Amino acid sequence: MKSKLIFLGLSVISQVVASPNLTAIFGSSLSSGVEIILPGDADWGTRVQARWSDYASPRFFGVIKPVTESDIQHTVRLAQIYNIQFLATGGGQSFSDYSHFEGISIDLGNFDSVTLDDTQTYLTIGGAAKYNQLTDLLYNASKELPLASCACPGVVGATLGAGIGPLMGHRGLMIDALESVRLVTADGKLITASHEDNAELFWGIRGAGSNFGIITSATFKLWGITNKGLAMSAGLVFPASVNGSYWRVLQTFDTDMPARLALTNMAFFDRQTNQPYIVLNAIYFGPREEGEPYLERFRKLKPLRDEVKMVPQNKLFPPVLGSCTPGQKVNIHSTAVKRTDPETLESIFADLNRFWRQHIGYQGRLLIPRFANDATAKVHGNETSFPWRTAIAHM
Repeated sequence: MKSKLIFLGLSVISQVVASPNLTAIFGSSLSSGVEIILPGDADWGTRVQARWSDYASPRFFGVIKPVTESDIQHTVRLAQIYNIQFLATGGGQSFSDYSHFEGISIDLGNFDSVTLDDTQTYLTIGGAAKYNQLTDLLYNASKELPLASCACPGVVGATLGAGIGPLMGHRGLMIDALESVRLVTADGKLITASHEDNAELFWGIRGAGSNFGIITSATFKLWGITNKGLAMSAGLVFPASVNGSYWRVLQTFDTDMPARLALTNMAFFDRQTNQPYIVLNAIYFGPREEGEPYLERFRKLKPLRDEVKMVPQNKLFPPVLGSCTPGQKVNIHSTAVKRTDPETLESIFADLNRFWRQHIGYQGRLLIPRFANDATAKVHGNETSFPWRTAIAHM
């Protein structure tokens, strides 16, 4: 059924006007509150959503910050007429290679609303809303979504890729909770995409990337909060000497991973001690007495640090973390993993250790979020365009 996809993407225009006069082109067609911001403006840095990573960043002639959906439609239509490349900026968390992009940003900063419906069954957010806007709201309403494990990204952008998070084993992916979107297409039309309206487009935006249009708002269905909102959070730190043993323990979860358990595994190099370490963050969305037995396999490796506490869901992921610091020169490439291969991971860790020691300024990390996929795998593969539902981890 889904082999034919109607592509309504924002195509990149090959011929670009050099440094166009944005005010002259766009100004008269936009509503009075719209901002046209140019790189030379003194307050550029405070008025524009910064790109999180400096890696392969785009070059902007300027930024248009619309107020209404009609403003977005007019901007898209005029950009097409004048052969000006454009992209939409939501949370600003992109790390894609836009080094050859020269054009304008349609900054959705004014589309950051977050609204619960009267029955508290559905949540509607603007195209630029971020995860940190949802945590307290949902927690206080005793509701939940399978949110990401990072507080700063834009919700819509992360959702379009699938919406992977620690709760996915229990609640599925964010695209599984997505009910509908309002979207401006490449020809400037404003449409609704859902299971009933523009169903093939709705299939495509759920997992095949963000190049199908500019989403101005998205509506998600909600679940009641698990374990009254309390989760067990554990942090264990291991020396490099347990490298092979650690991955063999992780392998045991390939066939024994409870739906409410999430294991985030990270290898990094501490420049102060000049040593590599392996860190485990384990979250169990349930009582401590249920979750703590799963830690015993790792504890046999005698961790250097072992901390366990019960944490409210809205406090699991602090908003100020290294991964949320803007301006980093970061590129992230990941691969879906269907099984844990201890020998391969042991070899990767050893290679990284050598590289860390040879290149003092390098801060790269190996990150393996091992989230359960029970609820994710229950959704039929043809339901959305996301192809990796049976993956057990994303490395």
